[in-house]
Amino acid sequence: MAPTREVDISQLIDAAPVSALQKRAIALCLALAILDGMDAQLIGFAIPALSEDWGLSKASFGLLLALSSGAMVVGSLLFGPVADRWGRRRVILLCTVLFAVFTLASAFAPSMGVLIVLRILAGIGLGGVTPNLIALTSEYSPARSRSTLVTIVVAGMSLGGFLGGLAAAQLIPAYGWQSIFVAGGVLPLIVAALAWAGLPESGKFLASRGDHAGAAKILSAIAPQAGITGSVTFTVDAAVATRSPIRELFAGGRALDTVLLWVVFVINFLVIYFLFGWMPSLFSQAGQSPSHAILAAALFNLGGMAGALSIGWITDRVGTAWRRSRGADAAYAVVMAGYTLGALFIGVVAMFLANSTLLLITICIVGFGMSGSSAGIIAIAASIYPVAARSTGIGWAMGIGRIGSIAGPTLGAALIAAGMDARTIFLLMIVPTALAVLTLGALFARERLRVRTVAGAAESTAVTAEAH
Repeated sequence: MAPTREVDISQLIDAAPVSALQKRAIALCLALAILDGMDAQLIGFAIPALSEDWGLSKASFGLLLALSSGAMVVGSLLFGPVADRWGRRRVILLCTVLFAVFTLASAFAPSMGVLIVLRILAGIGLGGVTPNLIALTSEYSPARSRSTLVTIVVAGMSLGGFLGGLAAAQLIPAYGWQSIFVAGGVLPLIVAALAWAGLPESGKFLASRGDHAGAAKILSAIAPQAGITGSVTFTVDAAVATRSPIRELFAGGRALDTVLLWVVFVINFLVIYFLFGWMPSLFSQAGQSPSHAILAAALFNLGGMAGALSIGWITDRVGTAWRRSRGADAAYAVVMAGYTLGALFIGVVAMFLANSTLLLITICIVGFGMSGSSAGIIAIAASIYPVAARSTGIGWAMGIGRIGSIAGPTLGAALIAAGMDARTIFLLMIVPTALAVLTLGALFARERLRVRTVAGAAESTAVTAEAH
């Protein structure tokens, strides 16, 4: 009887050329990410028309936006453990159908109450799709291009918001607000059907669940030259096979770092979801036509996509050069610069709300700095925690950060209800953005202190050894 052969999945994927199966899986993840990003922002594009059609104030939609964002938190927390049990593929398909069906149903909502329920149900699906698209992309990507490919999928969500804005600017004036929900429901159902036929399960997930035959079928397609036949078992990364204890986030002097990191994530989501939800309404209030207001909001997403790709690439490349001698300095420097750029141009947007051309340019730059920096803070989270706690650290930071996705739309509704004009509201958004820069500065100072302490201890040990 031939001995059982043991294969390390990560090493196999890292060494092999990118196969047609991997390209198909990542392309489908990107397509679903684009539709996820589009559907998450449709309600923001629809509010001006809904407000006029239903005779409601724009501020009255604050509860709808907050509950929709809260539902995405529930979806993320609920479907993460479900995916660990059922698999990435099943959860991606289930959640896509969930948000697509309830987005389509939103086109027929007769009242605010019904629309709130439908957007909550759609939000649960939207929240469940996002982390599993990232996880599946990561598990199918070789290490040499993993950061770039994951960043592309994350940027796809911003691209979806941009395309959704372009579509809304054309569809709403011609066919009414219902049209964008019809498009936002039908398109994901079509791509879900394609994914059902062509999206493979994660080989790492199958191996971790003991399905070595299923993993062998996938790995044979990825690396046919490896000759995976006969009796084969697969080993997976510790990060895939085990869960990191939450207490590690607060051990080893990391408690303050964890809290500071959470503050940055909360601010990040607060500002971005405030802008997602209220930009079209505020631009309309400032005198822009409804179509032009939606187009300006869409360009925020285009800037976010460019920023995510640029900031992720710069952090990855510069960080590799600096990592040995200067820790995670690259990520801190790039993200602090991104938030500073965003804060400055939020002020510029406030000054040029009535100038259509300058508004289009400046809001795109705000998206580049603010939304683009989201990729960088994930890199910072990864640098703070040891390998054993890295997955938990990033996951909890994103989960806690989504508190900001609820607070942002709620804050916007309160400011509008208080009678503030668009210029004042935008200027107020500089405050949390500046706070994010200061908080990152505190984290950076602690990182440099830690590096110096470790270096000093190592030097002291070396001197002592030489003395003996």
